Amino acid sequence: MPKTLDGLKARELVGVVERLGDASSFRNLLRETAREGIIRDNKTLRVYLDLLVAGKVLGVHTRDVGSVYQQQIYFVKASRPKVWAGFSILQRHGLNWDMPLTDMRLVLTDFDGLVRSRSFEDGQMASLEDCLVDGVYTDAKKKTGTVSLVVAMIATRRVDLPYLLRRADQMHVGRTIRTLFKRILEIVSSNHTELDATIFLAVRDRFLKIVRQYILTGFWKIVEAEVGTGNLGLSIVNGLRENDIVVPAAKQLGVVG
Repeated sequence: MPKTLDGLKARELVGVVERLGDASSFRNLLRETAREGIIRDNKTLRVYLDLLVAGKVLGVHTRDVGSVYQQQIYFVKASRPKVWAGFSILQRHGLNWDMPLTDMRLVLTDFDGLVRSRSFEDGQMASLEDCLVDGVYTDAKKKTGTVSLVVAMIATRRVDLPYLLRRADQMHVGRTIRTLFKRILEIVSSNHTELDATIFLAVRDRFLKIVRQYILTGFWKIVEAEVGTGNLGLSIVNGLRENDIVVPAAKQLGVVG
């Protein structure tokens, strides 16, 4: 999985901004973060500051210091970051759905969620894993029936499984998402199908390859060996049938319209 920024460093940087107050210029922040062993490189500091501003934790204003460039002063706006989530964001992560999905919500996250987010024209969008957890949680709470979109992604794309399940536990859908993985495996491993064989085999081939990768890395044991936290949405997942799993995954693969 791609290396991300460090959530702890982001949180510590916010603490430095708060302590410096009106003196939190870029130069002073670089000096203090280097002294405290948080961030030593000016380019890295700029990346973190820009991310924290985009995540609505920090604000920045300028003041004239008699130089060609105005001095930037950072200040704390909020204790928790905000990112965009929802199925419209899931489409930006590659969800292959013909109809436009308008669900896009600004949600609170933590610094781990922020450093995994990606920038887009409206700010920061939650990571694929956080969007999937949010999708299951939202369906469990509001009965939106959109768990099929989560199935489409999980069955066809490898994700950062340890991170996904950790976030799922935090949102009390940990047991539900583990059950979903097991349910998909149970369905595609069957020797009998009521669906078109071409569609079924395409989904089966893709998901089994993904599971093998999880097994090789040792991550699959997190699915099988741990119960997970929370039962939100569990009845929805337990009620999924072959058609509910294979068809959305096949649509994601482009083998069915």
